[in-house]
Parts: sequence; C-alpha cells; structure tokens
Amino acid sequence: MVPIRLYDTSRREKVDFQPLIPGHVSIYVCGLTVYDLPHIGHARTFVVFDVFRRFLRQIGYDVKFVRNHTDIDDKIIKRSREENTTPTELASRMIDELHKDMASIDVAEADVEPRVTQHIPDIIAFIQKLFDNGYAYEAGGDVYYRVSAFKDYGKFSNRNLDEMINGVRKAVNEAKDSAEDFALWKGETDPEKPAWDSPWGRGRPGWHIECSCMSTKYLSPSFDIHGGGRDLIFPHHENEIAQAKGAQDGDFARYWMHVGMVEINGEKMSHSLHNFWTLRDIVKQVHPEALRYFFLTTHYRNNINFSHDTINEATQRITSLYRTLSAADKLIAQLANKHPNVVANPEIIKEHEDAFVEAMADDLNTPKALAAMAQTAKLANEIIDARGKKTAQQLALLMAYRQALVNMGSYCGLFTRRPDDALATLRDLAVKRLGLDVDEITALIAQRTTARAEKNWARSDEIRDKLAQMGVQLLDRADGTDWLVS
Repeated sequence: MVPIRLYDTSRREKVDFQPLIPGHVSIYVCGLTVYDLPHIGHARTFVVFDVFRRFLRQIGYDVKFVRNHTDIDDKIIKRSREENTTPTELASRMIDELHKDMASIDVAEADVEPRVTQHIPDIIAFIQKLFDNGYAYEAGGDVYYRVSAFKDYGKFSNRNLDEMINGVRKAVNEAKDSAEDFALWKGETDPEKPAWDSPWGRGRPGWHIECSCMSTKYLSPSFDIHGGGRDLIFPHHENEIAQAKGAQDGDFARYWMHVGMVEINGEKMSHSLHNFWTLRDIVKQVHPEALRYFFLTTHYRNNINFSHDTINEATQRITSLYRTLSAADKLIAQLANKHPNVVANPEIIKEHEDAFVEAMADDLNTPKALAAMAQTAKLANEIIDARGKKTAQQLALLMAYRQALVNMGSYCGLFTRRPDDALATLRDLAVKRLGLDVDEITALIAQRTTARAEKNWARSDEIRDKLAQMGVQLLDRADGTDWLVS
C-alpha cells in the first residue's frame, strides 16, 4: 500500500496516516445546510474530498465515505416561509438540486448521506448520554453543553476563553450557566415551526450535535478522517469533539482535514460585496473539468482565488491536455497499421504514474501532481510534433504517455469525456462567453492557411494578430491549424 502523509489539523503538523483497520478508510465530511443552491466554496470542498476518495480507492483502499445533510435549521425554516412551502419540502428539493449541481462537475454522491430529520431519536439518545455523563443541562426550555466540564475544550482550535466566547453564536436564552455553553436541543413553543418530542420538551437539535451523532452512528466512536471547510474548525468541529468525547468512549476522528476558502478576485465571497457565485452560475460559463482542474491548482489547505485570469488559465490547461490526448489518439490510429505489434511500455507508464501518485500521497499535493501530468503531456507532444516518419519506438512511447495521462486523470476525475467532445464543449463555452463569431474565425484561419501556402508571411502574421486581438490563439500542428480561446 502507498504510504500516505496528511496534515492533521488537531496536531498542526503533517503525519503518517495509519487507518484503524488496514486497507479500510472511514471518512466523514460535513455537508450543507440545504436552504439554497451550493456556491463555489461548497464546490471546492466537495471536489477536494471527491478527489481524495478517488485517490484512496485507486491505490487499493476500501473507503466508506459519509456526508450529511442538515435538513432542519433556522435558515431552512425562514426560507421555507419566504417561499410559502414547508421546511421538509424545501430541504428535499434543495438536496435534489445539490445532487444535480455536484453531478454536473462529476462529484459522486457519498456512500451514506444521512439527514438530521431521519435521526432525531438517535440525537435525543446521544444528548441523554451527555446528561448521564455530566456534560448537559437544561436552561429555560433549552439544553446546553457545559463547556467547563470538558477540560480539553479549545485545544483543537487553539483558542482561549475570550476568543471562544466571541466566536460562539449569540444565545437567545440568557439562563445558561456560561456564555461559551452551546445548544444541544432548542426548545420550540411556536406550533407552526417543526419540532419533535423529547425528555426536555418539544424542540429540535442544535447545529453541532447532528454531526457528532451521525458520524459515529455510521462509522464508529473512533474513525479515521473528519473533514470540512476551514471555517468549521471553530465552533463546529471544536463542539463536535466535545460532544463525541463527552458521550462515549473512543478517539472520535483520528485525523482532521480542512479545506481553504475560495476568494473572488482576492476578496472574501459575500452577498454584500456582490461577488457571490453559485455553482450553477459557474458551470454555465466554465467547463466542469476546467473548474475541477482550477480547484486542484492550489493546495487544498490554502485559500484559492477565483478570477477571470485564474479560471481562464485552468481552462487553457485542461484544453491543452485534451488536445494532447486527441492528437495522440489520432496519431496512434494512423500508425497502428504500420507498426501492428507495438504495445505501450508498462514501465514507462508506471514511472510517470508513480511520480503523480507520490505527490498525491503527500497530503494531497495536487499542484505537484498536476506538474507531473504536464511533464508527461510535454513528452507526448514532442513525439506528436516531431517531423518525419514515426518509429515503432516513438509509437510505444506515445502509447505509454497517453495511458499514463489517462491513469493520472482517473485519480482526479479528469479526462472522463471523449477528447474531441470535451474540446468541442470547451470551445463552445469560450465562444459563448466572449461573443465570438465561429464562421468569421474559420474564414480567417482559411485565409491564413492560403497565405502560408503562398509564403505570404506578412499577411499570415496580420491574420494571426487580428485573431489574437479577438482572443483566439492558433495552434499550428503537422495535421493543420487548430484554435482555442485564450
């Protein structure tokens, strides 16, 4: 098995990853509060863990991946009233939309996707354990976690008491013992709002308790990896740890992975700044694999900047890789009759794939992995663009490089489409985004081809410059001139 190193948030260092059960990895990732469509920040977290799960399975691990849906919350109740529907209907509809949006960027559903409303008895029983162990108390119709009873509270997020008090959600009930104590069960007296019977009266779960309960229900009191966005470190994950360790024996999560934020043109994404992008808005303009590639260009723990330039660069790179695959497929097909017994050298494939895997195993270092992919594509292009007749040896190398690229892509959810189909979609999106006239571009390229044949280099350069001003980049290859939008 490939040795894996992970940066563990709780230890604040990179450590060797050793699963509880050899060959098996258990992962819980915090899902969404489903009152609205997912935004680009959600998409990044989902893609990172989708890639991580693919990688683990590719290298031979059996993976159980759990990601929850928070389908009852104040935000859901408020939005359902605004839309004149029920919280249940709104949440179910938003979960369906979430699945559609994530499928559009090739993110697979989790193995288990529990909903809070389906686990109310489990949550009540979990809270009762906290009562039994001295960590919970009633106050004014609500139930709170007594933070002072858990000696390690604040250790995970490395915060002192003042920071914790400032970071917690404002409490409506001032009857609680201490400001940092957080809600486990929220009493509800409004008959029009969703609520469930409990030993402490009608109400609904607090935000944090659901993940402590559902993660351990579907995995165990000790499981391998807990993940989510970096914004969840405090208070959500700090509180999860306190609840889980207060209610039951076990380590809870043994490793913690947190994904950095998505910034928009260098600023925090916010409705107030008018820079809020839903995933659905993005994929109308950006190819799904270009978006996945973009997310992988920056290490998952770091913030990533979404801008015209960065997404355009990612689009150009995935386009270039697909062009390499397309050109390789065509050349291999052409040479198959001339060199019928040639096969790809498995050692070459392994050499390049190993470099990629080594990077991925080092705390999911996708930028380094993509560099290995780019180097392989470069070698393939050198053969494709080489003048003269291709030898059997060149064919064998090209076949190996092509297969290595496809193998690398499989770890990341890339190259899932026929190259020519992907290229057509990439170009269509770019043309649409820039409002270009394809017929005009095609005509200008034809004129340039004629000028080159007549050795009219001045006219050829003139046309190239005109196309460049339109945002069109020309690609001159042995089999003709192709183009892409820069």
